[in-house]
Amino acid sequence: MGCNSDNTERNLTNSDIEKIKNLHENYRGYWLENDSAKVVSLFSEKGGLIPPQNPGNFVIGQQAISEWWFSVIDHTTYPITDFVYKSDTLLIVDSKTAIYEGVSTVSWKTMRGDSVLSTSTSSSNFVTICIKEDYDWKILRQIWNVRPD
Repeated sequence: MGCNSDNTERNLTNSDIEKIKNLHENYRGYWLENDSAKVVSLFSEKGGLIPPQNPGNFVIGQQAISEWWFSVIDHTTYPITDFVYKSDTLLIVDSKTAIYEGVSTVSWKTMRGDSVLSTSTSSSNFVTICIKEDYDWKILRQIWNVRPD
C-alpha cells in the first residue's frame, strides 16, 4: 500500500496518523476476509455510503450499510477475491478529520450456494472521510464512482 501524506496542516500525533492508516488498511483487509461485521464496524454510527447511481437516499448508519452491502437474496453472495489501492493519498484536514482519496480495484465472485455464477472486477475513484470519535478513527463517509473500463 502506497501512502502519500500532506501533513502541512496537520495537528495530529504520529499515533493518530498511524491509526488512520490502519483504518484504511483494515477496510481493505476486512473486505478480503469477507467479514461483513468487521467492515461495518469501521464506520461511525453516523457513517454513510454515497454510492454511484444510487436511486435512493444516501445509506446512513451501520445497520443500513450492512443491509445495503451484505444482504443475501436467493442464497447469492459476492465474496471479494482481490482489493488493491492505487494512488491513495492521505489528506489531513484537522485534528479530528482526515480524507483518503485514490483509486481502488476490487474483484469478486457472484455465488449461489457453492456455485460460482460469475467473476467481476471494478475500478473506482474513492473518497473516504475519516473522523476521530473519542480515541478511535472511524469512517464518516465512503464515496466512490466507477471508472470506465
